[in-house]
Amino acid sequence: MPARLRSLPANVTDTTLALWSSDEAADWQTQSVGPDLAGVRLERARPAREFVSWPGKRNYEGLWWSSTTRAHIGFESLLERDALLWLDWDTDAVAISSQPLAFLWPKGTPGHKSHVPDYFVRLADGDGKLVDVRSEAHQSKKALAQFALTREVCNLVGWQYEVWPALPAGMAESLRWLAGYRQDRCAPSPETHDRILAAFADGARLGDGVEQVVRFAAVPAEIVLANVYHLLWDRTLTVDLTRPLSMSTKAVVS
Repeated sequence: MPARLRSLPANVTDTTLALWSSDEAADWQTQSVGPDLAGVRLERARPAREFVSWPGKRNYEGLWWSSTTRAHIGFESLLERDALLWLDWDTDAVAISSQPLAFLWPKGTPGHKSHVPDYFVRLADGDGKLVDVRSEAHQSKKALAQFALTREVCNLVGWQYEVWPALPAGMAESLRWLAGYRQDRCAPSPETHDRILAAFADGARLGDGVEQVVRFAAVPAEIVLANVYHLLWDRTLTVDLTRPLSMSTKAVVS
């Protein structure tokens, strides 16, 4: 396994280079950016640079356990953590990696030497997507120029590209709550699963549906409610997440 990079190498060529390393590679790989890069399994990539922390650092960093990848994924800010929450909930995302590669811009690129996108996402149709996380308030001219360069590269490779600003308005509180029930321990047993689907088949308020399952499945209400939240997270059940969740929220089988 190659050592973590503390700094990125300089590009002395006239073409954009991509630098990455996967958990299957013995060393860091470098190649010119082009359509061939689309075949690299960046969902298996190791972070292209270290996550560095120090006392008094303003950004909060950590690891997010992803129900999509069944593994931890690193983040360097609470906004990046929210992006991981959103990607984890997105059924079109089937794999996610953090800081998957570095783009080394051609020598002489004004104001920029390199860029490490925040996330790579493998989509359900097999396509790839790079994601940069930046709130609209912090999208400076320099950042926008960096994003424009990255978008050009993604167009050349055949990847999608997104600058992710924040959780959608009205959904942040609901998704953060449901994310607490994404773990397997909150999944219902097969019998309870079937009871829940029957209770919400024609739509029902959360409180009424939980009460019905408790009555017929002889499972404690707090367990059933955790099961229901888990099924809301994995979209087996659907609710209007733009409104605060309550026991009066109506849910239906997706």
